[in-house]
Amino acid sequence: MNDRIVSGRPIFLATAAVVVLVAGGIGFVVGTTGQNRGTTMDLFGVPLFEMSPAVMAVFGMAVTTGVLVLLFGLVSYASRFDSERTA
Repeated sequence: MNDRIVSGRPIFLATAAVVVLVAGGIGFVVGTTGQNRGTTMDLFGVPLFEMSPAVMAVFGMAVTTGVLVLLFGLVSYASRFDSERTA
């Protein structure tokens, strides 16, 4: 048998990159088809940015990246406590 240990990090990174690109595409579509083009997006009463296709794409990618970094960070932290870890 082969006792080689393969890391799953490249798979996670590739999946994360695809998800972020899809989120950017969805943000672009939302920005293109949005009814309130030219208005600002407010978060808790603070105007953040104007709703345009490019800005909505960047916003979607930034939020998705933040969520994925948080999730992958929590998984990495939790894996430190795995008693069955081989490496």
